[in-house]
Amino acid sequence: MKKMIVAVVSACMLLSAGSAAYAAAPTTEKKHHEQKAHEKKVHAKKVHAKKVHKKHVKQLHAKSVKKAHKLHAKGTSEAKKLHAKSFSTKATKMPKSGFGGASEQTE
Repeated sequence: MKKMIVAVVSACMLLSAGSAAYAAAPTTEKKHHEQKAHEKKVHAKKVHAKKVHKKHVKQLHAKSVKKAHKLHAKGTSEAKKLHAKSFSTKATKMPKSGFGGASEQTE
């Protein structure tokens, strides 16, 4: 008796699963020309993105080169100003304190 109940229940489950699969929306397969058109569109987008990225990188590089040239020009003018000035140090004698510290030992 138990075997017959199990067989009936499993048959009902099998039939209900089959009817659910049959009632589900059918999968639409892409036609070949639609797929090719989609691939072309995706490829065109990728090529365009690469061109835009390349242009952006070139602009950034040009800006950085221009900035480097400005800094270099500024740096050389500053260096010329420093070399043009003469720095002189005055050597003054330290007064003797009488304690025999480091200032007295350098003489």
